[in-house]
Amino acid sequence: MTSYSPVARVAAFCCLALAGCQSSTTIENGYDPAQYLNRPFHALNKGVDTVVVRPVSKAYDLAVPATVKHVVNNELRFLSLPGTLINSALQGNIERTGDTAARILVNGTLGGLGALDPATEMGIPEHAEDFGQTLAVWGAGQGPYYELPLLGPSSARDFAGTVGDFVINPLSYVGAGTGSLLLGPVRRGVDIVDTRYRFGDLVDQALYESPDSYVTVRNLYLQRRNNAILNGQTNVDALPDIYEGGEF
Repeated sequence: MTSYSPVARVAAFCCLALAGCQSSTTIENGYDPAQYLNRPFHALNKGVDTVVVRPVSKAYDLAVPATVKHVVNNELRFLSLPGTLINSALQGNIERTGDTAARILVNGTLGGLGALDPATEMGIPEHAEDFGQTLAVWGAGQGPYYELPLLGPSSARDFAGTVGDFVINPLSYVGAGTGSLLLGPVRRGVDIVDTRYRFGDLVDQALYESPDSYVTVRNLYLQRRNNAILNGQTNVDALPDIYEGGEF
């Protein structure tokens, strides 16, 4: 029997997922045909947050000095810049590409490889772009909403975008050993804890204080992604013409 590598399986899933994207998908109701699977996965993710992520983030808040937490956040943001640079270019957004290139140059030199953030003090805007947003600008529909076990909320388009970000980000190919460890699971874990610490109250409200945390998380995620794709604009007409190139 022919065997396929994990990468090939992921690529095949992405093709099927994007093929299922629907042009009628809306932020208001979400296209959520897999809710019967999503809800158990949401319960799992909520349990992991309750038992692991939330307590660790609170310990991080109490045990780590504010200066260190500030530097950690600076580094995480700096490490996201190469991906933002490439995706801004792929989206044809010259302004955001230039801003991000300038931030890499300034914070990579004057900022000590991202430990400090002099670019912000110099008034250079900070942006966040990923391949899921790039696919949307290219015309890919959102597709079904998914809540993935241990990975959280996503959609067909954003899942494919996650794979695309790994492929196009030069940091994915940085050395072996300590370098890959730092830029791999450890970086991801630190990012989760840092984000949970910084947005703890909002996450608690969504997960523990809403009547249906699944619906709350889903709607917040879809609204946030829609806003990111529109770059803070209020309507689809504000997107570049390339958005009208058709749906997958």
